[in-house]
Amino acid sequence: MHSCGILIVLCIGSLSSTSAEIPMVEQLLTDYWDWRISSTPEFASFVGIHDYDDQLDSMTLLEYESRLVESHVFLDRVNFILAINLTLTHADEVNLKILKDELQTFIEGYPYAGYLLPLSYSEGVHVDFERLVTWMVFETVEDYGKLLSRFHLLPQQLAEIEALMREGVARGIVQHAITMKGVGESLGRFVVGTAEESPLWSTFTSFPDGFTEEQIQSLQERARNVITSEISPAFETLRNYVNNEYVTRPNIAVTSLPDGVQRYNQLLRFHTSTNLGVSDIHQLGLDEVTRIEGEMAKVIEELGYDMSVPEFSDMIRNDSKFYLNDPDEMMAYFEHLSYDVIPPELPKVFMNLPETELKLVARPSPDGTAAFYMTGSYDGSRPGIFFVNTYFYDKQPTYEIMTLSLHEGNPGHHLQGSHSLESSSMPFFRRVMEDRNYYQAPSRFPMNTGFLEGWGLYSESLGFDMGLFGDPYDRYGHYSFEIFRACRLVVDTGMHALGWTRQEAVDFMTQHSALSLKNIENEVDRYITQPGQAVAYKVGQLTISNLRARAAAELGEAFDIRKFHDLVLDSAGPLVFVEEEVDAWIAAGGGK
Repeated sequence: MHSCGILIVLCIGSLSSTSAEIPMVEQLLTDYWDWRISSTPEFASFVGIHDYDDQLDSMTLLEYESRLVESHVFLDRVNFILAINLTLTHADEVNLKILKDELQTFIEGYPYAGYLLPLSYSEGVHVDFERLVTWMVFETVEDYGKLLSRFHLLPQQLAEIEALMREGVARGIVQHAITMKGVGESLGRFVVGTAEESPLWSTFTSFPDGFTEEQIQSLQERARNVITSEISPAFETLRNYVNNEYVTRPNIAVTSLPDGVQRYNQLLRFHTSTNLGVSDIHQLGLDEVTRIEGEMAKVIEELGYDMSVPEFSDMIRNDSKFYLNDPDEMMAYFEHLSYDVIPPELPKVFMNLPETELKLVARPSPDGTAAFYMTGSYDGSRPGIFFVNTYFYDKQPTYEIMTLSLHEGNPGHHLQGSHSLESSSMPFFRRVMEDRNYYQAPSRFPMNTGFLEGWGLYSESLGFDMGLFGDPYDRYGHYSFEIFRACRLVVDTGMHALGWTRQEAVDFMTQHSALSLKNIENEVDRYITQPGQAVAYKVGQLTISNLRARAAAELGEAFDIRKFHDLVLDSAGPLVFVEEEVDAWIAAGGGK
């Protein structure tokens, strides 16, 4: 059902049919994409391709090694096309260049074996399998049968996960205890006496119209059997291993692992797609903290207070008027901004607004970040979802909500992801980012974190262009978030390369931002769990902001902010590629 759709998508925007080079480039892109989705069926479900909904990802060492071999084969094909001096269009040159970077990133990061760290408090089968179910469609008896097939395969995958962790222990590649907090308990949710107690039972509690009672009872009975006799015991085995045998590392620094210094440098390259080193990133963070504190001081003066930035931040952080009364009120606040306030202002800075629906969903979590976004599926079966952590509704200040909404929804990740998803010219491997399995970095295909999160952070500043920061407290919250992202450069490098403790990182961020202490603690734990990832936000944002400033200066009256944004979004990929595309655009006169 699906392969024809993929081919159609990939053919759009390629060379004209009169060119002899078309089949070679298109075939490579098609073969690569087909391999990616067939070798990772869970990724296929995330994308909205349901041909593999009866399968699970293989998580054996042999499978990871086979992906390395295949990546070399595809890289050889890319290099062959580039070497024979074919006359290629700019679009094909771009796609080949980005595919080459994608393959090289995987190959260069593979030796660090990130896949040996498959569980953490934020990721892993105990979290991701339930998400996987939500990516599936359930319209026919066969659809439910596919999920049951995955149920039967799940115990084998759980055994593979334990084998990976044991291999990690043998190699000294292990998590810190902070990263593993609550994992055993989370795995234990799936250890049940009856199927109805399992988190996996809910899919079998409602069925579409037209199902007969006999079909429903048959599906439920099959689900009961596999949940109680196969899945529950397998989760119990993995939980017992995690609780009783898994050995965590004593030092929070990823540099304390074998080849740790090289690993951290590779993680920084993976997430920023630059060659910035530890000292460069640390100093950039300190410089940005100083600059942004100057902007915060101006807001304090405007409000008529004679206070330092830390004093003012501490005052409003503890002022009850900036906190909401319950989770429902918190969601209503986010929804008002995301649905009513922001959308009418978007045409001021964008010319092509995507059509994919944005849906806000409450996701209470004691350990989660304040909010996050998950891109919709290309087939429209799943909207873009902006998850709001309502667990600490009384600790999420209202002065941060405008900036959070700009970052995660529009014009941030939702507009960004939907622009790529709906593109008629971008090949499929560039349109969909595998927004999962962060733990595999740097031993995975790139997420282009610098572009992805750089755009999210840059989008926060578009609140000024759209006239959304009239309230000085919202403006202060914006700077508080921006300085918080600058602090990340300091504390991520501090903890992973410069000997900082967790408490030193928490104290530094508390001193320099107005975020609540709970938000800060959760964030710092994320940096321990995902080394280098948080650094990419500021690096990417500064890259985009500097490109915008250069384009505006050199193009003068010819500069159109809407065309600039269209170009940047069309240039999804490594930051160095975004720079090349913007430079060429400037040289060509800004698309006049």
